Amino acid sequence: MRGGRPVRNTDIFNLDFTTAQARTEFAVSDTLQAGFAEVEVAIGKLEEAIARGSGNAQAWRMLGALYIGTDRIRQLNELEEKHRALFGTTMFAIPQQRRVQRTPARRLFDMPARITRGSLPELEEVVEAGYLPDGAELDFSRVRGADAGGLEDLRDLFAGIPRANHRAHMLGIEPFINGLLKAAASPGGSRVMWEVLFAYLRLINNETAYASLASAFAAKFQTPAPGFGQ
Repeated sequence: MRGGRPVRNTDIFNLDFTTAQARTEFAVSDTLQAGFAEVEVAIGKLEEAIARGSGNAQAWRMLGALYIGTDRIRQLNELEEKHRALFGTTMFAIPQQRRVQRTPARRLFDMPARITRGSLPELEEVVEAGYLPDGAELDFSRVRGADAGGLEDLRDLFAGIPRANHRAHMLGIEPFINGLLKAAASPGGSRVMWEVLFAYLRLINNETAYASLASAFAAKFQTPAPGFGQ
């Protein structure tokens, strides 16, 4: 719950572009401690139900939301894998999102539910697969956010993929990029968010969108953005 109302799917997507610097220390009251204890009990019961084979999709989504709220990213990614295998979909579907269609002939790389340091596929493997006849496919359809370290890794991944004679297809990436655009433009938007966007636009060779983003970057940070060819 947030402010007395259920968390919507879009909230789950938008809330998760966090950085370690954004966290603040605070004194936890007795009431909060009791609430945290209840969360732990709820997580345990949901984990037990799912381990016993529960097919209740709402229970899976609730457990996933609690994993996000308690920063249990490894468990979230593992749960997402099991959910996809059982239900054939991601846990937190984005409304009006077109269901992505994978291309079996391409070398597939599944992106994690939350991108953190070390969670992305190896650059060398992606580059190698991109030179295969059908190319590589990076599936972003289940991604719901990233932390600072994950964004740095993603920036480096995009920057390291060759643009010439290389086939790296980004599946279902539009909601992720749109969410990152909103997060970057917000007052708390960090430079690494912009760097990911710049690297992505270079990769897909969209110089027009890059120029528009560079103008917004210059206005926000009072410094010129890197050139498109850099």
